Amino acid sequence: MLKKRGLVVAAIVAAALLSGPGTRTDPAAALAPPKAGTLAQNSDLLIYDPTGSKLLGRAHYTITQHDDVVTIEGRNEFIDGERDIEHDTLTTTGGDIPRLLSYEHSYFDAHGAAQRVSTADTATGKTSCAKYEDGKGTIQTAVLQFPPDTYAGASVLVPIADRLRRGEATDLDIHVFDCAMGPRILNLHADLARSSWSFRPHDGELAKAEAHPVFGWFNVFLKPFVPTIRLWFDPLRDFAFVGGMLSRYYRGPEILLVSMAPSLKPAPEFERPEAPSFRAPHDSAPPAQPSTAAAAASPPSDAISAPERVDSAPAATPPAR
Repeated sequence: MLKKRGLVVAAIVAAALLSGPGTRTDPAAALAPPKAGTLAQNSDLLIYDPTGSKLLGRAHYTITQHDDVVTIEGRNEFIDGERDIEHDTLTTTGGDIPRLLSYEHSYFDAHGAAQRVSTADTATGKTSCAKYEDGKGTIQTAVLQFPPDTYAGASVLVPIADRLRRGEATDLDIHVFDCAMGPRILNLHADLARSSWSFRPHDGELAKAEAHPVFGWFNVFLKPFVPTIRLWFDPLRDFAFVGGMLSRYYRGPEILLVSMAPSLKPAPEFERPEAPSFRAPHDSAPPAQPSTAAAAASPPSDAISAPERVDSAPAATPPAR
């Protein structure tokens, strides 16, 4: 079956946890124990449809490290009013790469009503996958055994960037938590290579990771239905994440993420009305309708420029299902 990859996403920017922008870092230094105190870093990406011709929204991630604890706060805003919020915590105890402690990813519709919520706590093993429709929700829970190399959401970028930085292998196998037909831990295999990317041709050769879940001998039957997640990293900026093609959530629409690079090209115009207040799923009150003025504040699709790309490149083609 399919697997989700939240922007998110995400998206998505967690490779910055192990690197500083604009610098090259020795692999051994990347694994050194964190310095005491608090460090913060912000990352922004644009969200497009799979062809890169239509801007759908943008993502903002704040990564904070305080002593041994790393926090990822992500927010993905869509022009149609939908959004999702991600909160991950990791630890760097022992000088190894950060390990996942907790994960929570919530999705909301244009009126602020919850659509789905995924949570996981690696210490207790408690997990949940909730889905809401028309104010009614269903929640599946499970207590799982988390292997040390288990990640979820944006934190999945951490072990991939670390393996690319080390340059020790051409592939990577880790575990991921996912709400695929209920809470579960899947095996994830990533093939690592170097290649140019049509959506950022000015970057030249980048590091590429093609990842997909592994279902054992069932892969023979499921492979046509499991999309390949394509992620791109910049080796000249300590393998910082620069974008990729992935699914917004389990069985959700595919999206294209492209990191914003103001120094190379101005960001497309992006304006939308203030997000409405969140409304609890069980609230019986009818959802508020967006005002005419608010709708007029959204930019017309033909006024937004697409990311720079080469039409003939295979990366613009959505992964086969």
